[in-house]
Amino acid sequence: MKCNNLLFYLLLILCLSACCSNYDITSFGASVDSKNNAPAINSAIEACASRGGGRVIVPKGVFICGTIHLLSGVSIVMRKGAVLRGSDDLNAYEPFIPEHDLSQYDSGDGTVNVNNSHDPRWNRALILASGISGFSIQGKGTIDGGHVFDPMGEEHMRGPHTLLFAESRDFRIRGISIIRAANYAFMSYCISDGIFRHVSFEQGWDGIHIRGGERIVLDGCSFKTGDDAIAGGFWTDFTIKGCDINSACNGIRIIMPVNNVEICDCSFEGPGVYPHRTSGEKRRCNMLSALNLQPGGWGYAPGPMDNIYIHDVYASNVATPLMITLNKGNSASNITVENLVATGVYGSPIDIERWEGTSLGSIRLKDVSVSFEGNGDPSLVDFTPDRPYADYRTLSAWAIYAQGIDSVFMENVSFSYTGTDYRPALVFDNVGKIEISNVCYSKSCGPENTVFTDCGNVSDGFIVL
Repeated sequence: MKCNNLLFYLLLILCLSACCSNYDITSFGASVDSKNNAPAINSAIEACASRGGGRVIVPKGVFICGTIHLLSGVSIVMRKGAVLRGSDDLNAYEPFIPEHDLSQYDSGDGTVNVNNSHDPRWNRALILASGISGFSIQGKGTIDGGHVFDPMGEEHMRGPHTLLFAESRDFRIRGISIIRAANYAFMSYCISDGIFRHVSFEQGWDGIHIRGGERIVLDGCSFKTGDDAIAGGFWTDFTIKGCDINSACNGIRIIMPVNNVEICDCSFEGPGVYPHRTSGEKRRCNMLSALNLQPGGWGYAPGPMDNIYIHDVYASNVATPLMITLNKGNSASNITVENLVATGVYGSPIDIERWEGTSLGSIRLKDVSVSFEGNGDPSLVDFTPDRPYADYRTLSAWAIYAQGIDSVFMENVSFSYTGTDYRPALVFDNVGKIEISNVCYSKSCGPENTVFTDCGNVSDGFIVL
């Protein structure tokens, strides 16, 4: 009997402990009638953290709020029907204030897209995590940035980010939806050991934008964004898998050095469900590059882009499936693309280029099939492309344009086009070694199918259809 009583009391203590680790925001004064629930929600988070951590519950309902500060050991649990909506009052938002020099992550200097890591206006967010660990946001609820307009913000319109994590580690974001971001849905500096699983991003500007990320996994996420779906740089051991990506800009855009990046089992489908946020009345919806790897494309960001493995990827109705451009101070090596299928490519060939003395090592394309829409302009046969800026552009080939590469390896690659196109299929300029095995392409309407300028050894494995 004594043993049974002891067991009962132990179970009671465990149950009470479990109950005490849950902190419902309404118990701290949050209300659907309040114009700013941030004080109540922050009180719940502080109470939870002070007792060693636990779960802060957001029940069903729309809770308007300004900046919420996450703390170590706290899990925000959003019930089905729960909404955290950003306030229209810009004064309700607080910034991340860095304690360290983060200037290597700055970009866009001298433009309306300047992103300064020490600019408090740029670093404002609806939900902030700074210098913390062991935390999460999960559930079936929604975080709504509200498309808050700020005439003093980036491009004279962008408001606070929805989530901003900085110098934080060991976190999880799972199951929630993030909609109507007033700038980036997720912005971060120097984060590590984070997982995004089955998170949905709709509207707003960039979906996930990470500047400085180690051991990050994006798994099974969905993007329908009004700007780049996934962007950033200074990534190490970074995985993007099983994601469905739709955008009115680029699918994945790398703008800074990275190392050990895997992108797999992802689909890129245009046009964008939501128009490009910056296009205004034009409401441009066409999707640009599926994969845009361009360190230094938004400002000087020296360093290598190494060990990129892209495989089992599908793209449709995009301007180009793959664009790789290197700028001042950048190099790249060991980039492999396998099992890529793209259809309805309307703007540019696969584009691989280096500029300003950078080093571009080996590029491998294996089991690749791409179908293009032909450009019927015969004047493009003698066209000399200018230097790329940030997005795709017209080029002098319809299938592949490669310039300044140490070596290119192509195996089981097929290119075709619809309509007419007078440009050669393949243009190689200053490529050291070109190794070809079973590369098929449609015959051009013009005088040439391949062009080699200042190239080294070229193996013979072309098949003209």
